[in-house]
Amino acid sequence: MTSQQRHRVVVGFDGSAPAQAALAWAVEEARLHGAPLVAVTVLRERPGADPAEEPVLGPLRRLAAEVAGDGVEFRHFHGSPAAGLVAACEPADLLVVGSAGGGWGGPPLGSVSRACLHHAPCPVAVIPEFARERPRYDRIVAGVDGSVPSRRALRFAAQEAALRGVRPVVVHAVHWDHLGVEFVTPTPDELISWGERLVAGELAETGVDAETEIVYGHPRQVLIEAAEEADLLVLGHSGHNPLAGLLLGSTSDHCARQAPCPVVVVRPGRDDGHG
Repeated sequence: MTSQQRHRVVVGFDGSAPAQAALAWAVEEARLHGAPLVAVTVLRERPGADPAEEPVLGPLRRLAAEVAGDGVEFRHFHGSPAAGLVAACEPADLLVVGSAGGGWGGPPLGSVSRACLHHAPCPVAVIPEFARERPRYDRIVAGVDGSVPSRRALRFAAQEAALRGVRPVVVHAVHWDHLGVEFVTPTPDELISWGERLVAGELAETGVDAETEIVYGHPRQVLIEAAEEADLLVLGHSGHNPLAGLLLGSTSDHCARQAPCPVVVVRPGRDDGHG
């Protein structure tokens, strides 16, 4: 398994409580990777205002330093928050956003985080507001569905687990959507057996050593339950499982909104296709 060098950890910061939680998580992530930390504030344009003299910039800069210390680089732009954060990132970065917001920087960060999930050129981490108050579980969970994007998520999770000195946990949900026209419907045991073979193939393909959990149930529910005692949930974007009819793109959106732990959604690479 090869590792990808983390270029920077870029975090959206609008001064809200969720943004402070995102920044605090980003501090630790940057430390683990030995990567530069950049806090980005995107302010709405105000007619006649001098961009260099925005009254909120001083307090935001001081607040960012209080949360992150002296190691954070503070940048600000004017325009759309989502577009500004996406434009600030490169493919080798990790973009970190709060799951909700509404501070001085403009519209709620919740809407911004969703836009970033779909348009950022790099992995996106969505951090719940109360992430700092959760206990440590020493569990990095990857949702795997047999697609190329979820394989990238598995590799990402393995790297994060290695930095924390733990084995990643692979969770695969098996679920059958009844169409009413099947001549034969697989049993839960058969689905689990197929899932075990799928996960074994994914681990062999990626070279990842992981614990595995094959769970019968709807992927959204299974992954949210797995996140209850996890430090991080990693998912691929726009994966597709032909067996289960699973669109991981919608699942990743759901988990980013509902999971109690930080969620990283790994974007497809140029060579991934859209399978």
